[in-house]
Amino acid sequence: MTLASRYIYAITFAIAATGFLLPFWPLCVVGVLIAALSGRYIFAVVVALLIDLGLGMPTGVLHYLVLPFTVLAVIAALARIFGAAYFLDKTPLDRL
Repeated sequence: MTLASRYIYAITFAIAATGFLLPFWPLCVVGVLIAALSGRYIFAVVVALLIDLGLGMPTGVLHYLVLPFTVLAVIAALARIFGAAYFLDKTPLDRL
């Protein structure tokens, strides 16, 4: 595990835990998105599952999404995987 990975794990968990402890869900969303978009997919899903278990069932329109943070983590991970193929091209252009 590199030092950068340790910082990303610690920062994303701290942001998500702060959003959980202060009932401010956008911080939880930011923590899950940072983890998923940085390439730590399993960690993002685990943190999202923990937040979903802690917050319980959502009310209102979101009650159809039983685990909204986990769904967000999976969508962000898929966006990272498929978006990397288009936006992070590893082969340089030879000419225009």
